[in-house]
Amino acid sequence: MKTNAGKYLERPIGENEEELLEEIWNSLPPVENDDQMLDENYRNVKQRIHKHTFRRRVIYISSSVAAVCLFILLLFSPESSEKSPVFAQLNDMGISISEQKVQFMIGDSIVANLNTSARMNANPNAKTTLQSATGEEITLQEETPLKIYVPAGKRFDLELTDGTHVWLNSDTWLEYPATFASAKERRVKIEGEGFFDVKPDATKPFHVEIPGGESIRVLGTSFNVSAYSDNEENITTLVTGKIEYSLPTRTEAIALLPNEQVRVNKTTKGVTKNEVNTSEFAMWKEGILYFNNEKLPALAKQLARMYGIEIKVAEKYNDTCFSGMIRYERGIDYITKLLTTTSNITCSIENGIIHLK
Repeated sequence: MKTNAGKYLERPIGENEEELLEEIWNSLPPVENDDQMLDENYRNVKQRIHKHTFRRRVIYISSSVAAVCLFILLLFSPESSEKSPVFAQLNDMGISISEQKVQFMIGDSIVANLNTSARMNANPNAKTTLQSATGEEITLQEETPLKIYVPAGKRFDLELTDGTHVWLNSDTWLEYPATFASAKERRVKIEGEGFFDVKPDATKPFHVEIPGGESIRVLGTSFNVSAYSDNEENITTLVTGKIEYSLPTRTEAIALLPNEQVRVNKTTKGVTKNEVNTSEFAMWKEGILYFNNEKLPALAKQLARMYGIEIKVAEKYNDTCFSGMIRYERGIDYITKLLTTTSNITCSIENGIIHLK
C-alpha cells in the first residue's frame, strides 16, 4: 500500500510529535490501518518519531573519569495550582518553607511587603511613588536609595521610572534610586539574578553593578545577569542590543553581542565568552528551571531557592550531573522522585530538610 506520508518526512518533530503521528495515521484508509501494510515512508516517519520521543523522555546514563552524568530531557506541561498547590504539597511532606515576603526598603528600613510586582511612577508635578500590584502607593524622596529583596521561593517584577523592566529571581537584592531625573546616568546594583529589559536613552547609559566590582553598561537592550554570592561564577547573557562588561582586573571592557554570554570565575578571575541559546537563561521568568549538565549540589541550590526550602546532598554525589527542564508547578515531590528513580540517590526528609544521599 502507498500512502501520502512522504510529505511529512521533512517536517520537524518537536513537542507535537504525537499529533503528527495521529495526523499521518488518520490519513490512511480505515480498513488498512495495520503496521504490516504501511509503506516505507510511513515507517520512516514513525521511526523518527519514536527515536525523538525516546531521546526526550527516557533517561540514560553516561560515565566519564570526571563525573557520572544523568541526563533528563523532559518537557512538562504545567499543572494548575488549584490541583496541587506547591506550598500545600511541601507542608504535606513535612518540609520547612520560607514564609518571608518580598520586602521593599527605604535605606535600611523595611516599609512594605510586596506581592508579585510593582511599578515606579514619576510625575514632574508630584512625588515619585511605588505602586504595588494591589494598587497601594508609597510616596518617596528622590535622594533616598531604595532596595527590594526577593526571598527564596518568590519571584518579582518591577518597572522603574524610566520604563526599564526588571524581573528578579529568588534570593535576590536590587538597589536603585527613586528616579533617574537628575542623574547623568542610570545606575542600579544587584546581587542574585535578574533579567533587564532596558529602556533606550542615549543621553543616560544604564549601568548594573554586581558584587566584586564588576559592572555592565548598556544603552537599550535586554540581558540576564546571575550574580549570587554563593555561586562560583557571575554569568551575564545578552539577548538583544549590546553591552560592555567591565572587571576591575581588566583595563578594557568585554563587548557582548546578542546570543553571547560571559562567565567570570570569582575565585580564579578567569573569563570566558561563548555563544549560547539565550532563551535557556531566561526561562526562570516563566517559572521554568533549566539545567544543562549541572552538578547535583548546584542543582539542589537552585531548587532550594526556587521553592524556599533546604536541601542537603551527600558528598559522594558531588560530581553527579543532571540536564533537563522542570516547571515550578510540578513540585518538589515530583522532582525528588525523578532524581531517585533515575539514579542510586535516595531521598529522605529530616527535621524539615530534604536529604539526597
